[in-house]
Amino acid sequence: MSTRTVIALLTLLLLPLSVARADYYYYGVANDDFTADNDTLWDALEEYPEWHSSRADLQDNRLGYYTTTPQRDSIYEDLSWYADNLSSGDVFMFAYMGHGGWGNIELSPADEGSTRPEENDPAPTTTAPYQYDEFFGWVAGASSWQDYMFDDNFVNAFASFDADVEVVVISGACHSGGWVGGSSDMDTSAPANNNGLYAILGAPEQATAIGLGSGGSYEILLTRALVESLEPYMTMSSWYTSAMEYGQTHQRYVNTSWADPAWYYYWPAADWTPTPYEATYHTDHWGWQETYLQLRPEEYAAVDAAHDYMMGTPEPATTTVLVVGLLGMAARLRRRRAG
Repeated sequence: MSTRTVIALLTLLLLPLSVARADYYYYGVANDDFTADNDTLWDALEEYPEWHSSRADLQDNRLGYYTTTPQRDSIYEDLSWYADNLSSGDVFMFAYMGHGGWGNIELSPADEGSTRPEENDPAPTTTAPYQYDEFFGWVAGASSWQDYMFDDNFVNAFASFDADVEVVVISGACHSGGWVGGSSDMDTSAPANNNGLYAILGAPEQATAIGLGSGGSYEILLTRALVESLEPYMTMSSWYTSAMEYGQTHQRYVNTSWADPAWYYYWPAADWTPTPYEATYHTDHWGWQETYLQLRPEEYAAVDAAHDYMMGTPEPATTTVLVVGLLGMAARLRRRRAG
């Protein structure tokens, strides 16, 4: 293969990286005991050139959304603003670390066969989606359903996103796996229909996510796994895979109320089979207080290869220098051969 051919191939490979991407936006909400997660995840992302603080909004103790009409200064209103104002090619990441639950309100038509298992059932006999909708956006002092946002609200909040905006949703909330799979859930929204929605959800629909810590601050295990496994030049799907591998090989110290303190893995491996104890043991809503059992976080991806964007891409100027350097190297090789 000639030097010219090699340089041409390298240039073609690097050319997509030399084209300036549009802006990356980060909107992080952390509620109640999980406010530390907001800074933890953003601090890791900010190490990469495309994530810049001028396009980051970190909110603590943000209320959700009234069930019938938008509420000012709510998560719903903020998400709607991003949907209305971002342009094709932009990347938008919404990270929610806080409480979530199963509601007793059905905002969308009822899903068939939706009998719910007990919380944290590692081997439910029925399959998701389950009865009623999931809610989040709760903070201390919330007094009614007005203070929550429901997963079905994503459809309206995301409705105005341009077709080529890539939307990434990361949540450590309990039951957040139920944000997809229902008849009117997030996976029926405009970004999903446009192959532009990717989600990492902290627990299956029937499960509670676990936060561990001290002093009233409980870092969600998903946050730690994502931060520790983040590397340059990885796609969203590879980030999820790395985080899941981290979670099934790393342990946290758990001081439970029912057993002696011990070390437990974050979550089971993909091929995990519940023990008889795990298959029958269930908890109340506060899973992180009662059991070490953290069911494996879930991935949802509507993205195709063109939308599975890469983390830590070099700045366009850096890529240009690389291309120019390769061309210069080729010129030197030609001179040597001519001499």
